[in-house]
Amino acid sequence: MPEHRQPGFLTGISLLLPITLSVMAALFVAPIAPKIAEAYGPTGQYTPAELSFYIGWIITVPALCVALFSIPAGALGDRIGRRRLLIWSMALYVVVGVLPYFLTDLAHILWSRIAVGVVEAVLMTLSTTLIGDMFKGEARNRWLSAQTGVASTFAIFAILVAGIVGARDWHNVFLLYLMPVIFLAMVLAFTWEPEESEHLAEQREQGRWSDIPWRLMALICAITLFGSVMFYTVQIKLPDAFKELGVLLPDGSYDAARGGMMTAAASLFVPVGTVCFWFLSPRLSLKAMFVLEFALLGLGFVLMSVIKSPWLFTLAAGLDQIGAGMLLPTMLTWAVAELPFAVRARGTGIWTAAFTLGQFVCNNAAIPFIMGFTGAILPTLGVLGWLCAGAAALALISPLKTPQRSAA
Repeated sequence: MPEHRQPGFLTGISLLLPITLSVMAALFVAPIAPKIAEAYGPTGQYTPAELSFYIGWIITVPALCVALFSIPAGALGDRIGRRRLLIWSMALYVVVGVLPYFLTDLAHILWSRIAVGVVEAVLMTLSTTLIGDMFKGEARNRWLSAQTGVASTFAIFAILVAGIVGARDWHNVFLLYLMPVIFLAMVLAFTWEPEESEHLAEQREQGRWSDIPWRLMALICAITLFGSVMFYTVQIKLPDAFKELGVLLPDGSYDAARGGMMTAAASLFVPVGTVCFWFLSPRLSLKAMFVLEFALLGLGFVLMSVIKSPWLFTLAAGLDQIGAGMLLPTMLTWAVAELPFAVRARGTGIWTAAFTLGQFVCNNAAIPFIMGFTGAILPTLGVLGWLCAGAAALALISPLKTPQRSAA
């Protein structure tokens, strides 16, 4: 990196903004799902099963694509340049994101959403990699950890705005995908290709897959997958829990407005966890951070399983989310600190795939499996709490060492 160009606040913000695009992919569309069903249901163009299939996959397929394509995206970034590929992916994201505004066939919309997911894999992986490239030491850790808090805060904004914009016509929501044009302008203005990346582009034989510390990355990704399942349990399953707690309308149906408000309130504690990470990570060892984080997650889940008041339940969920807001940046900064520059994008892609995979494991495997024994979501949360307590105990007796290359 040229000595006269030092990354500053605007550089960090420019590289944080692309992370919000991953939130846009799902949460801009989820609030208008009922509107899509209302628009196509009476026409008879699709059977109820087909309509459910298309709507479900239109919402979730981008995240699946991130899990599948983050590693190839990282490999491509290591080969041709991280910033260059990030810029092209952001421009393409705007095009394929807006495309459903002009489409009426749900199959065509689904294909456009697959394209959104593939491009999202590129921009998520490379924006994170560039933060690791441009910032060093504690500054790097702060910017990397800010991703979790920024994404969670933006999620609340995305849900509210999508509901308002799509109230009249669900197609209008896809015009919000023009917003990343501003993000792209900031990346163009305040970032640059690291000098090392330019060198690697000329020396294509450098940066071998064998340079990745595979055993350590396997451990990091396993813990990340576990932590991601815990994080997404609160994000995805709180409405089911509130329904069991009696958050209902007079007619006996689920009160989505009240439940949504309490879910948003719980999610606001994720940035609190990020701030806690900023304060504690320079002062505590990696082992101590894990013990504290899993203890907070476990305590939050156990309290959620026994509390009967919806608002006290929300506070317990907030405690849990503080732990999640600390755990995820701990994993990401640990991974980046251990990755040599030449394979940093590939390693970041591996981590991103593990984290994103947690959303699918949570919704489609872990929670359904446990509920097969417990029969309901509230006791399932208790099981998760004791699993987190076990993870804290394992961390306490493990030989984990704080990485020494965080300033590299």
